[in-house]
Amino acid sequence: MNNYRLIESVWYSRSKVTWLFWPFNLIFLLIVKLKRFLYQAKLISSNHFSKTVLVVGNISVGGTGKTPFINCMVRLLADEGIKAGIVSRGYLSSIESYPHQITQSDSVEQVGDEAFMQFLDLNVKDKLGIPIVIDPSRSNAANHLIQFNDVDIIISDDGMQHYKMSRDIEVLLFDGKRQFGNQLILPFGPLREPVSRLKTADLVVQNGSSNTKLTEHKVCFHTKSIVNLKTKKEVSVENFSQQQVIAVAGIGNPTGFFESLNEVCQIKDKVIFPDHYHFRSEDFEMFGEQIIIMTEKDASKCYEFAQDNWYYLKVEMQFDRNLRAKILELVNSSIAKRKSNE
Repeated sequence: MNNYRLIESVWYSRSKVTWLFWPFNLIFLLIVKLKRFLYQAKLISSNHFSKTVLVVGNISVGGTGKTPFINCMVRLLADEGIKAGIVSRGYLSSIESYPHQITQSDSVEQVGDEAFMQFLDLNVKDKLGIPIVIDPSRSNAANHLIQFNDVDIIISDDGMQHYKMSRDIEVLLFDGKRQFGNQLILPFGPLREPVSRLKTADLVVQNGSSNTKLTEHKVCFHTKSIVNLKTKKEVSVENFSQQQVIAVAGIGNPTGFFESLNEVCQIKDKVIFPDHYHFRSEDFEMFGEQIIIMTEKDASKCYEFAQDNWYYLKVEMQFDRNLRAKILELVNSSIAKRKSNE
């Protein structure tokens, strides 16, 4: 178990030891609340934009499904004739000049794994022509997006706590199974902001099932197929029902991936790499000819040296009717309000 997994085991445990952190946690909690108050009171100015800004984020570290949620939402908006553009921090990107609008000639090393996979999903596979701009300053990315593209709405992939960028709509996702752990603020727990922040978001969405009902809106991942990295061909999951496989994951919260994979085949071994890990061919030498199945995000970094026995699990997120209606209500209302003020 690496250091991060060890820390997570403390964050998500019910140990009474965590109570020892409460006095120190209060200091960090006050800092977090003070930061938000200063922006709300306009004592620190935010950047405003000529288009509606919708932020999809979370209050905890680790994966909650923000990127696939955004992709699903962009498709929904496109069906309604609403033109969306996406801004992202471009975590682990290596290009020298920002802001940068992703093109098909870019690589995963240049623009970061999440933004690159998002571009491939929406523009190469679906051919939706969704502009995606990366910049460590999301405000700069948003201004670039507006200047060089015809969009109705700007969607920020993450950035819930980036208050320098004003927003019209906040969508907060959380993991239904892990939820909020010991409910302490970083570094004593997994939270960036207190759980009370759920009350201020325009829409709260739970990813996966839970025994506790914190919101009426829920999304789940559904396994679609298994795809060969080398041939790009989709294979029916039934072909793997009797297979023993090596499950490989380099994402923030791999639990959901392992659970989904376990439903379609037998996992012989689970291999966890750090989030955003840049894979090398040597990382897989120990597995020989055994079948390897990874996440689609990890696969985007392994195509160049993929072997015949490497696959990724193709999953898709689905919105129910109520969630679709709520998203369209929020977006249409915000766009209409801006137009009436012009």
